[in-house]
Amino acid sequence: MKRILFSISLLWLTTGCGDTAQKEGEATTTDSKPAAEKPHEEPPADVVELTDDQLRIGAVSLGKVEYRNLGQLLPVNGRLAAPAQSQVAITALQGGFVRSLPLLPGQPVRKGQMLARIENPDLVQFQQDYAENHSRLTYLDAEYARQKELSEQNVSALKVFQQTASERNQVRSRLGGLAQRLRLVGLSPQAALDGKFSATYVVVAPVSGIVTDVPATVGQYVQPADVMARLTSSQGLYAELTVFEKDLPQLREGQRVSLRLNNEGGRERGGRITYINRTIEADRSVRVVARLDQPDARLAPNTFLKASLDLGDSRVTALPEGAIVSAEGKDYIFIVTDEKAPEKHEHEEGEAGHNEKEDHDHKEGEKEQHGTAFKQIPVRRGVTEGGYSQVTLPGTLDLSKVQVVVKGAFAILSQLQAASGEEEGHAH
Repeated sequence: MKRILFSISLLWLTTGCGDTAQKEGEATTTDSKPAAEKPHEEPPADVVELTDDQLRIGAVSLGKVEYRNLGQLLPVNGRLAAPAQSQVAITALQGGFVRSLPLLPGQPVRKGQMLARIENPDLVQFQQDYAENHSRLTYLDAEYARQKELSEQNVSALKVFQQTASERNQVRSRLGGLAQRLRLVGLSPQAALDGKFSATYVVVAPVSGIVTDVPATVGQYVQPADVMARLTSSQGLYAELTVFEKDLPQLREGQRVSLRLNNEGGRERGGRITYINRTIEADRSVRVVARLDQPDARLAPNTFLKASLDLGDSRVTALPEGAIVSAEGKDYIFIVTDEKAPEKHEHEEGEAGHNEKEDHDHKEGEKEQHGTAFKQIPVRRGVTEGGYSQVTLPGTLDLSKVQVVVKGAFAILSQLQAASGEEEGHAH
């Protein structure tokens, strides 16, 4: 009986010890899991903290948002256009066959330069008629003088004198017309009197410019209305701007314009508004003419451009250009903030966790280095003038209290991007 009681007691003791060990193991396991299972609160990703050494190396300076009088600009698009007198259609003054046409599109030509040679056999007849009428006029001049003298002496009838005078005037008119036709095609009336007839004439450039089109061909018969070539002169080029109806009240003649041609790599040219067309197009836009301050013969018509119209000065919030940085197509500034930046975590390969006591224990005499936290704020940049840019800030900022990074903002942006990359690579 004693053996039975001893066995039961031993069994109970063994079971109780096992339960105690299991509970202690669970407790140990539970204690070994610190706040890892608790929800982790992510710090803001637009905040970065820099130490005093980093601020000194990055030459970071703080300041306030200022109010400045900056010029307001209206951005518009447009193109270079040529006036009507600078666009010339080359035609044949007298119909004929094209015997020479040494032109190519894009070729520059000078005023008076030969553009084409035209052959027309009728020109020989014109020169012959001129020479014959000139001889006839010489005879009639002598006959007129003789009949006038006889009429005054009552030797000849007055009717004969009047007929002679009438015929003389007709030949003189015909001779003048023939001479003018010869001069229009570049032929000399005097050469016709000398018996030097020509069946060809040349067409010359009325202005200096660039050949833009050559629709005619050698051997083709052209009429006076047919276009053989087209020239465009760079003289008098103007900027044709497209301004929308809603912006029309802000424009006036004489207003300053800054022009940047698409093919000049950002070079800025000046001009003034000369005319404002009051006709509104179907797309609710208006054509505005602006003359360039310095005409340039190298400019080409129909070149696209971007223009900025000066609307005058106004008082706006502004910051130095060095205070604004761009990232991913957006503009930002940095302000001093009390928010905490993300902490840096470094793990060795195979490390299972953190020892809270080891993380916060410092050697005796060692001081923890604190820095300044900066928050990234999106802004919208406006006109830039005199090293300052207009900025549109969020309405939640108290401009009288907020401290803005006015110099060295790029250094802070680099630190923020580096910290963001590290946080993305760390798994919590």
